[in-house]
Amino acid sequence: MSATSATGPLADIRVLEFTTAWAGPFAGRCLAYMGADVIKVEAPEHPDSWRGPRSGGAAGYYPELTPEPDPQNRNLLFNSQNLGKRSLALDLKRPGAMEIMRGLVRDADVILANFTPGVLDRLGIGRRDLAAVNDRIIVVEMPAFGPGGPSSGHQGMGKTMEPAAGMTALMAYPDGTPVLTGPAVMDPTGGLNAVAAIVSALELRERTGRGSSVMVPQVEAAASWIGEFVLEQAETGRTWRPHGNHVPYAAPHGAYPCQGEDQWVAIAVHDDEQWRALCAELGADELAADPAWFELPNRLADQDRLDEALSRLTATHDKTALAHRLQRAGVPAAPVLNGREIALSPEMRQAGMVAELDHPAVGTRTYSTLAFRHSRTPGGHRRAAPLFGEHNDDVLADLLGYDGDHIASLRANGVIADVPVADTDTPRATRTDNASTSAQPTTDEGSDDS
Repeated sequence: MSATSATGPLADIRVLEFTTAWAGPFAGRCLAYMGADVIKVEAPEHPDSWRGPRSGGAAGYYPELTPEPDPQNRNLLFNSQNLGKRSLALDLKRPGAMEIMRGLVRDADVILANFTPGVLDRLGIGRRDLAAVNDRIIVVEMPAFGPGGPSSGHQGMGKTMEPAAGMTALMAYPDGTPVLTGPAVMDPTGGLNAVAAIVSALELRERTGRGSSVMVPQVEAAASWIGEFVLEQAETGRTWRPHGNHVPYAAPHGAYPCQGEDQWVAIAVHDDEQWRALCAELGADELAADPAWFELPNRLADQDRLDEALSRLTATHDKTALAHRLQRAGVPAAPVLNGREIALSPEMRQAGMVAELDHPAVGTRTYSTLAFRHSRTPGGHRRAAPLFGEHNDDVLADLLGYDGDHIASLRANGVIADVPVADTDTPRATRTDNASTSAQPTTDEGSDDS
């Protein structure tokens, strides 16, 4: 059962998570949100890359723009994607570590990792090895590319996997080059694909009584999110020609400037009735009276000129006030919000999309939640992200029955750690056969701009 007394649909599931950066941790975050007891396992020498450097770091990633005094527990990137988890800092290459791992696996349900294919097997924690301990264990790997292909050994991150999946080619202005979605949408997309795979594997286990090995190559799985474009080209031979924010079913359709610097309102007019309502709210009698724009097909054929005319009208309005007026008039519209505005948005709070949680290194902070809603088994973010190694003693004592002396010996020998350590901080004990393989390699390596 979950250590957080969770009531979500996965409250009786335990996950051992070996992930880093965004996609893998996001998958674990979703599972924790649904009630699973997610134990994040990090190597002392190779903590999650989104914890940032051991000292210093880009100020923008820390509360009050201050990394110190505890940068790797204050980084907002890590703290935003590891809500509700427990932290075990375990060096798999130290003598005694595999005994701990096997003990945890006996009562675990899922191993989640975003390493390149084959790394789990080399570490001795692949499905083949762990099934001997617990045949019900489900091992889920989410590399950038699947095994066997020419790119199988390549690492990846959201901003490289997105163009590899074909998504980037769908986004551009007519006279421009392909662009990324911005904050690397492939990372949460990969996380959601992994969650779907895990839930499916759990359902399969209910029917068969056995666990399984599941591979979720993030680039390949992303194809399902752009399937209509793949099918169109396969069927017709035509390639999608991106046209900025324009779409073939609504006009006007885009983001239009409003009062202030870099302030915008998004508007999508799907039919002629919405068009007339938009013109009425903007006092655009001339636009409403122009027969060239009475009907949607004509507006679709003249979107550039339409955007110019609409931009001149929206530029004098407050984005939020205008969006609310348009919504009341039946026109799909919304203000384009930044992070601070989202956190303060009454609508977001009313929808339960914002949570305030206390964290020992950064205090009470506001976090975004997830859109999963279960009436009988409500989930939620009940706890902030863990400090590095925060739950070492709890996990070893409560789950494995280790006494204080045993835990102290493991700590003294570097098997567990309470703070990240540099590679040369402590002498190495005898390594296992896979000494050349890091305990925490990644296919989803985050960077400062992820």
